[in-house]
Amino acid sequence: MKDQAMLYPQGTLEVRKRQKILIDHPAHLIRRTYQIFLYCFDEAMAGLNLSPVMWIMIATLRNFPGLSVTELARHAVVDKASCGRTATALEKRGLLLITQSETDGRQKVLELTPTGEALVTKGEGRIERLRSLILQQLDPQEKQQFVMQLANYVQKSGKQTRPSIPETLGPESD
Repeated sequence: MKDQAMLYPQGTLEVRKRQKILIDHPAHLIRRTYQIFLYCFDEAMAGLNLSPVMWIMIATLRNFPGLSVTELARHAVVDKASCGRTATALEKRGLLLITQSETDGRQKVLELTPTGEALVTKGEGRIERLRSLILQQLDPQEKQQFVMQLANYVQKSGKQTRPSIPETLGPESD
């Protein structure tokens, strides 16, 4: 085995400092947070065979039936291309219907099927568990601060998303 000096020419302390800069970088922390979220989502939604994007889309369609792909993308804050692809996948699974708009033949209208409605109902029963899994390591004050900081960051960074992701709904849309 190579000796330590050959593996780390600048010395172990320098390597540790560089690694700490990488590990503590906001980009890395966001990536790790997303990994934690995916683990928690998979735990909470086990057996439903849904991705987070699928979930937000069908849950949003339950709240706003009959949306076009563009409208669903805006309400669910998902880019239009992903929304269209995911809608097609959900239709193949029998969870939603995609039909032509009666008023504008160029637009597709999305409706949940009874199977899709039932899946949303099952998922809604698990949302609080998802929240608990995500926040379980934090004390009550930290939980509140964490959620507030995330909301603040997302709100202030909304314009820094890819151009295909629509802006979130403003207060006038509530």
